[in-house]
Amino acid sequence: MKNNIVSFGLKNVHYAIATLSDDGNTWSYKQPVALKGAQEFTSDIIGGSTPVYADDQVITTLNQNAGRTITLKVTELPDEFKIDVLGYKRLENGNLIEIANAPVVTFALGLEFQGDVKARRMWFYLCTATPVSESTKSKTDSVEANATSITISARPIEVDEDTCITYILASKGDDNYATFLTNAPVLPTQSKGEN
Repeated sequence: MKNNIVSFGLKNVHYAIATLSDDGNTWSYKQPVALKGAQEFTSDIIGGSTPVYADDQVITTLNQNAGRTITLKVTELPDEFKIDVLGYKRLENGNLIEIANAPVVTFALGLEFQGDVKARRMWFYLCTATPVSESTKSKTDSVEANATSITISARPIEVDEDTCITYILASKGDDNYATFLTNAPVLPTQSKGEN
């Protein structure tokens, strides 16, 4: 199948709350929840490359991939995300309160972007979000919509004794593409010799 030359767009953002098994070895995921209003997504690698010198030359390069730092910009952060992921609480009178010492919640982050040949969908498996900053400003002779940026850390997850992954990518035409973001994320299994 041909590859994209360019990619563009952002839609179908979802999150799925992750739960670690009692023995601390297995993650499972709840049904994904749509996160509407996505405007922008960026992903930066945590780590990098370090050259190793000997005999007046580079003899090897050490690579470190400790996950990704993600910035997701949305038009408005829904109350459901604040409660599910950021630990906010809703009072009996309907008010929403931010809990400063709320436990950290792990979740999977899914999204879709387009390309000139095929659309792609992805899940980042082990994500945590930092508390968000919010701002607004007065209307003037024109109205500019507010936006909220969420900073997310996506760390690798072990799928077998030799392999850790940060995300999985499905392309249009793959067997599971249609339900990839609406079904709970599942860790891939890799057959021996598979690339």
